[in-house]
Amino acid sequence: MYHKSRTKNNQLFYSNILYNHCDIYQDNIMQDLGFSLLELLITICISAILAAIGIQHWKEQQLRNELASTTKQLAYFIYEVQIKASSKNENYIIHQFTSPWCITITHDEKPTSCSEGVLYFMKPDNSVEISELSNNKNALIVGRRNLAQTMSFQLQNEIGTSKVLVSLLGRIRFCAENTYIAGLPPC
Repeated sequence: MYHKSRTKNNQLFYSNILYNHCDIYQDNIMQDLGFSLLELLITICISAILAAIGIQHWKEQQLRNELASTTKQLAYFIYEVQIKASSKNENYIIHQFTSPWCITITHDEKPTSCSEGVLYFMKPDNSVEISELSNNKNALIVGRRNLAQTMSFQLQNEIGTSKVLVSLLGRIRFCAENTYIAGLPPC
């Protein structure tokens, strides 16, 4: 008898321990389902640091893209002027205006505004500024034999500087100075 009751008591004892242990385990699970305030603050801080770094790089990339795009647009505009001069066998003078900058072409004298020219290139709505046109802000594109007066346009923004170069034989090219800009070869 003693043996049977002891076995029965042991079973009750172990079942109570097991039941209590499961109850404690369930309480711990219920407490571990959420995040602590410290964990949330650390996560928010790390996310804020990464976002600040990412936003800065995104702005720099946007400025690089604006400079590359404006440089290519200006080069294609000059190429369009060259084709127009060659096809009509006419000479064109390129004039530069400032604030806001624009470039226009005419047959003779400088017009009072950019839109009065035969063709004109208005500054895109971005951060790029024209800082230099060689040869006193006038340049000549000759229709006969596809020649041009040697000239260069220098464009810049906070990221860097680029150039559009026109050679005597009418070759138009563009490049980036002192910085890497995707889509523009180095000068």
